[in-house]
Amino acid sequence: MALHWLHAGHQVYLLLRPSSKLDRLRGLQASFDIGRCATEAEVAAYVKQAQPEVIVHTACAYGREGESSLQLFDANLRMGLVIFQALLNASQPISFINTGSALAPEVSPYALSKNQFAQWGRMLSTQNTGKFQFINVLLQHMYGPGDDASKFTTHVLQACQRNDPVLKLTAGEQVRDFIYIDDAVSAYDMLLKQRHQLKPVQDIEVGSGFASSVRQFVKTAHRLTASRTELIFGALPYRANEAMHCLANLERMTQMGWAPSFDLDAGLKKTIELELKP
Repeated sequence: MALHWLHAGHQVYLLLRPSSKLDRLRGLQASFDIGRCATEAEVAAYVKQAQPEVIVHTACAYGREGESSLQLFDANLRMGLVIFQALLNASQPISFINTGSALAPEVSPYALSKNQFAQWGRMLSTQNTGKFQFINVLLQHMYGPGDDASKFTTHVLQACQRNDPVLKLTAGEQVRDFIYIDDAVSAYDMLLKQRHQLKPVQDIEVGSGFASSVRQFVKTAHRLTASRTELIFGALPYRANEAMHCLANLERMTQMGWAPSFDLDAGLKKTIELELKP
């Protein structure tokens, strides 16, 4: 998204943790105003300097790399509230576009913390009417080139591309709405452009609008990579509180004139073309 908005002519400020990597900016780091902030005071000072019209909040921790509950709380909830606090003295109304989770809070600590932050965002925006607009994007399962290696979609694609001897999986009956990264970016861009037509506090679902089972995703990735990896469905148990059916309702996005451009085949083909093939 940062690259898209840079090329579209926006002035883009990046508020980052000191440890955040910038590999995906493709050598264009100097084109952004970058603030690496570790404390509340540093965040407040950077926000005051930037004076943003729009905050697009995408920071998160999934808990896949051994993060503690406190680390998840800090990344997914507390630091977002620090930004809100820094905005209280802003001289102009601000739209806060938050990347929430389509998962129910009981699914995982990640989902719980993301849902809790959305609750805080709604409340603070309601308490400060006219100062904040809070748009909570209920984003479905995004995938694409450059994605985190710990994510299921990337793990499957890389295992198939490497021709790992076996790939152990659950039964794969879970239904997911897989959305390709370019479609996610275009959806956020539509929300940015049409934010003034949206309510002061609103949840908006974003996904492909199509349901695919995890088994279908894996088999499609296997076919498109011409993989020799043996797929063993049912070798792993479902996690506790597994979400079995996730599908975005795109009615509000459709009303704004947005529609996804990639189905599962097209999105996976482009991911393989851009990232996996030598």
